Amino acid sequence: MDDALLERAKQGDADAMALVLGEVAPSVHRFGLRMCRSDADADDVLQDTLLAVTTHLRDFEGRSSLTSWVFTLARTACARRRRGLKNAPPVADDAAAERVSEGRSPEQEASARELSAVLGSALEGLSDEYREVLVLRDIEGLSAVEAAAAIGVSVEALKSRLHRARSALREALRPVLEPEQSPTTAQCPAIAEIFSQKLEGELTKDACAVMEGHLTTCPACAAACDALRLALGACRSEASATVRPAVQARVRAAVASFRSLA
Repeated sequence: MDDALLERAKQGDADAMALVLGEVAPSVHRFGLRMCRSDADADDVLQDTLLAVTTHLRDFEGRSSLTSWVFTLARTACARRRRGLKNAPPVADDAAAERVSEGRSPEQEASARELSAVLGSALEGLSDEYREVLVLRDIEGLSAVEAAAAIGVSVEALKSRLHRARSALREALRPVLEPEQSPTTAQCPAIAEIFSQKLEGELTKDACAVMEGHLTTCPACAAACDALRLALGACRSEASATVRPAVQARVRAAVASFRSLA
């Protein structure tokens, strides 16, 4: 976000504040929907977060990124609602059917929609802490430093949780992405976590070479890495997908309602 725009918003410029809120609102709503699992609660999370941004932006000192700070506020808003939803059943990802991507054939679009729906169900089945780190890191695209600051943990702890979460996501998607599984051997490593470490730049050159060598001789581990790569690609596409008109309307209404408070 432009520093000059942020400073104007902090100084009370209503137009600048509206632009700041409009920029962060879609990500906040996605986060609320993934973590609280209902449109109504996602709307409440959006409203509460935008109100907090409007009220406290002047106090933001830039010790972390604005993105980290906003998601910290969103986590607080969402946590208040999740306490009453711990045992609630997952909800269907109705948004999957309404996502539109340009430049795809009808067959590619159908396949993408199917994967998006399956991904949504898989995310719903994960624990809150795993789903949260995947949403922040792999859907919203926060850096490891930003995600760690938003959650309130060290970067090392964040990455450790992320590797486990990606492995759990791969396991949840295994029946769909790896329907014909080759048998693993006793020598097979925890390949999903190791592949995740590679994505985070944590593997040494030698360790990376060992992993690549193993993948050339083990169809099961190669399939696991391919599945995880596809799943994470689908995660990234969530943030770039066309926002549903109903959500766009709610976001615009939320931003407009707080503009007068800036």
